[in-house]
Amino acid sequence: MRQAGWPSGVINNYMACRAIFDVKQGAPNRNPWAAKRCPNNVDPDPQDTSAAACLTDGQISTLNMVYSPYVFDTPLANSVKSFGMWVPNTDPSGSGLIANARYRGQEGAAENAPIHGHLGVLGVTGFLMRDLAANPLDYVEGGPLNKRRVELSAILDSTNPDLSAFQKRGGKLIVVIGTNDTLASPGAQLAYYQSVLDKMGRAAVDSFARFFVLPQTDHGLAGRNYSADGDGKEVAVQPIPSSYNRLDLIVDWVENGKAPGKSTPFTAGDRSLPMCSYPEYPKYSSGPVGSDSSYTCVAK
Repeated sequence: MRQAGWPSGVINNYMACRAIFDVKQGAPNRNPWAAKRCPNNVDPDPQDTSAAACLTDGQISTLNMVYSPYVFDTPLANSVKSFGMWVPNTDPSGSGLIANARYRGQEGAAENAPIHGHLGVLGVTGFLMRDLAANPLDYVEGGPLNKRRVELSAILDSTNPDLSAFQKRGGKLIVVIGTNDTLASPGAQLAYYQSVLDKMGRAAVDSFARFFVLPQTDHGLAGRNYSADGDGKEVAVQPIPSSYNRLDLIVDWVENGKAPGKSTPFTAGDRSLPMCSYPEYPKYSSGPVGSDSSYTCVAK
């Protein structure tokens, strides 16, 4: 999706982009990847990872799953019915989110294929399956482990949207995430903050919390623009500004009563962009594209 502004190749309006690629929204059987489908469902060059590469039906199905909420068979703690998954980004396979391998139990995998293992897998096999030698891919939504997962959710999930006790005690909260994070799900974090807004109202939440979203930055809030803009034109790759004075923001709010704006500049050398508090995003208006003053934080 094209978004005017600095630098080209950055998905600033992440929510609009998310709506395009979330196939659980909009018309039934909608396929946002139709133009990228390989002719006759055959990839002529599987090694091609450029923007010109086509996608097979299996690859499209994988991307549809990654970018759409995962719906639970049974609501979990705090009546949560789905997991927010990921936001469209420029590195869909980052951190092993999508792997070009087959694991034991998957279609087409060899009998001696390795058992899948990545970050939270030990939580699945240890806490949920209670067998460290189990295959995490044997989990079936709504299957025999469903009751155990509901039980664990009540113990582990920090999804209560009612933060009024925290607010009444004078608590202040500043959270910053990147939409290119392929470890901690940006979609799940967006969904949680939206649930807080739904529960407490925007005015109440704004009085004690900020949830800044940095477009196209990763798990550590570093990021670079993509090498092509929305028209497919090649552009120079540059770091995305992601530096801001974390300590001063929270100290000023807690000790001096000075709330951070819902638009706060963050920098990289002589360039800057605004950090916008969800659901707002940085929209280019006019002026130098490398200056935060050229952008306005808007919700739509």
